[in-house]
Amino acid sequence: MTESIPEEVIVEILLRLPAKSLVRFKCVCKRWRFLISDRAFAKSHLQRLKAGDLIPSQRIIVGGPNSPLKTVDYEALDGGGEGRMVVAHGIKPLWEPCIVGSCDGLVCLSGPSNFVIYNPTTREYIELPSPGFVDQATLFSGTRNGSFYGFGYDSQSDDYKIALVVGDVVEVENGKVAIFSLKSCSWRMIEVPFQDEELDLCGQGVYWKGALHWHVYRHVYWHFYGHVYDAGESAIMSFDLSEEKFHRVLPVPEVDEDTRLLGLEIHGANLFIYNGAHDLRIEAWITDEYGIGAPCAKWFNIDCSAFINCNTFSGMIPLAYTRSGKFVFLMEKRQMILFDLEDNTYKDYHLGMAGVTEYAIYLETLISPYLGGGAVE
Repeated sequence: MTESIPEEVIVEILLRLPAKSLVRFKCVCKRWRFLISDRAFAKSHLQRLKAGDLIPSQRIIVGGPNSPLKTVDYEALDGGGEGRMVVAHGIKPLWEPCIVGSCDGLVCLSGPSNFVIYNPTTREYIELPSPGFVDQATLFSGTRNGSFYGFGYDSQSDDYKIALVVGDVVEVENGKVAIFSLKSCSWRMIEVPFQDEELDLCGQGVYWKGALHWHVYRHVYWHFYGHVYDAGESAIMSFDLSEEKFHRVLPVPEVDEDTRLLGLEIHGANLFIYNGAHDLRIEAWITDEYGIGAPCAKWFNIDCSAFINCNTFSGMIPLAYTRSGKFVFLMEKRQMILFDLEDNTYKDYHLGMAGVTEYAIYLETLISPYLGGGAVE
């Protein structure tokens, strides 16, 4: 019967299906396998996803000591999705990898001696070549020991890039950044000017609107009667993947002195900023606009003291927000909880891991690591 259906009608039908279903449908016939594997089809499918609600297609990928990577379907966790809630990923080149970042369904991973670009939905991966301009161990140790790094998409060159700071550059005017281009499958080193200020910045950058973003703390020292005081401030710094320059782009929402900024995450197509307080209160702000002066709307304010033991509490990270209105938290790096803001109830889910040290939100897509470019802004 499919032989009598015009090709354009079949394409329109398939473009409306989830990526996971399309991976299975490659087995239907050679015609469908060729169509679904086509780069143009993957780009069109991604474009349609981005034009709608991204949340149903988002997943959480987590990793930890002595455990393979695992995907968590938080909609299934909430009872609103089909299939298994937690799926393990065995990637032969890596064990206990560091998650460098995710973009358009591709997840960049760093192992003890190599980098890998992986699509958890299609299970395709590519091992990246070694850089020839710097000791390879320097790059890999950076993703483990407090350097800053990230993975995202450059819309001007239609390319995916890894950005890794080489060495200690946060206290100097110019830093060296290693850039990997997936399109050319090669590394290069560039010098990037920093503002003349001392910054604390490390960890995985969050990709949003063409740039990688980190929370930074700007140290401002002043002297008073022989004592040195730090009157610094928090801010959000970005690395534009097209310009390959650093910018301070967003202010941090003002909070009281007992509250500290914890991090940045992505909700759908928006960026959210979250804080923690000494009394176990978590606050978050969300924005869909970019640049200095962009408004941040208060998203939630949750008092966690009622259901967390203060003596054993070691951290709570908001990861996602389900379509039914529940928050997904990673709690004490061991389990996930689903928190209902309406009645302050929660359910906890153990992930079968000794601890979670790596995590990222990714989108289920057909984008292949072998395709090079292919993203849609």
